[in-house]
Amino acid sequence: MKYFSIIVFVLMLTTIPSVFAEGPDVYDVAISLIGIGEINKQVGSYELDFWYSIFSEEKDLMIDGPPPVDFMNGRDETYSSEYLASNISEQRVRGVFVSEMDFRDFPFEKILLKVDIEPMTPYDTDHVIFRIDPAAGIDSSATVPGWSVSDPTFSVGTKIYGNGEEYSRYTATYTIERSFIGTFLKVLFPVLLVLAISFLAYLIPEHFDVSAALTLLPLIAVVFLHIDTLDQLPALGYLTIFDKILLISYALIANNIICTSREVRHFVYHSKDKSRQINKFHLTLSPVIVISMALPMFFFL
Repeated sequence: MKYFSIIVFVLMLTTIPSVFAEGPDVYDVAISLIGIGEINKQVGSYELDFWYSIFSEEKDLMIDGPPPVDFMNGRDETYSSEYLASNISEQRVRGVFVSEMDFRDFPFEKILLKVDIEPMTPYDTDHVIFRIDPAAGIDSSATVPGWSVSDPTFSVGTKIYGNGEEYSRYTATYTIERSFIGTFLKVLFPVLLVLAISFLAYLIPEHFDVSAALTLLPLIAVVFLHIDTLDQLPALGYLTIFDKILLISYALIANNIICTSREVRHFVYHSKDKSRQINKFHLTLSPVIVISMALPMFFFL
């Protein structure tokens, strides 16, 4: 009886699956972008249309099925056009995704459109590991009017949560950026043109009614340009390039307004020569204002 028990125990050990000795299942993941929809800068969201595929060299996906995944930064995803074979599963995904956007370089900013994928619980790194499938890419039809789309980047890492659980994370990043020339002509050129008009007041120092118009109207124009641009962006805790340029513009126009006011006062109560000296002084002061404001703002803020 004793030997019979030993034999039964050995047979049990040989028939138990060696799941504890096996490592995690490895899957190759790919995202192939085929469309970019609306980009909402106010909330940092964007619409994407892509094929999501997962490949396994060892698993029969028609029997075991692919591991369930979650789009970590996705909202309202919809699935269609599913394809399933023995070692590969493909799904077309449309959805709204959210990612933090950096507008420090606005209006020349780059926006990163990311898709983060993780296996659902309980498929942590002890069970599932993602790898990058070289088949991932971007279709030529994935364009955004007024923007250029750079080559995508793909990465795989490990996300560690507060409870100590670790999950494999696949990230696809698509970078879009504005055309420099087009952005300059549409956004910055109007500001520079308004500043140039305001500087005409220095050329007619004794025509105070015209000088006043040439200083106040540009100020109003710059304010409206600023407000219109702010409506395109969320509330920010830092200055953009456009903000810095407009702050310098405000200072130059303020210098112009002060110059005109002082000119009128001295022209009426003192002498024309003194009025002309004031005009020359404030004109010379303009580049000093630009340099003294631009250096700290562009290098330290």
